[in-house]
Amino acid sequence: MDMRLSPEQLKLRSAARELAEAEFAARAAEIDRTEAYPFDNVAALKAAGFMGYTIPKSYGGRGGSYFEAALIIEEMAQVCGATGRITVEANMGAISAVMQYGTEKQKRLGDHRRRGIKTPSDLRPGIRRAGRGAGDRRLPSA
Repeated sequence: MDMRLSPEQLKLRSAARELAEAEFAARAAEIDRTEAYPFDNVAALKAAGFMGYTIPKSYGGRGGSYFEAALIIEEMAQVCGATGRITVEANMGAISAVMQYGTEKQKRLGDHRRRGIKTPSDLRPGIRRAGRGAGDRRLPSA
């Protein structure tokens, strides 16, 4: 089996590496130390097209393969574990099951995931989830 990367895959890996090193490497230790969610990193991933990379084009993604997503994830994880994990979830996590087995409505919501809308309540202003440990109650937005 020939495991050499194609020119397109090499270019993708290079772009992912450049982003990771330029944007995430310097902040990675601070993110680990503070356990802060790296919203800036997510914004950079979205801008680069690395969120929802495996979502089919017909649903707003890039239609990339899982192998290509793994190339992206590998580069992110080498410099920032949290960003690597976010990239896994945005490309191979629950979104994969939704794209494989979900209803059309659920699949269309996959585009929201790619664009960085995090939860169904983000799609419906005026509704927010209760804090940790409060169960599944819905609270009016403040």
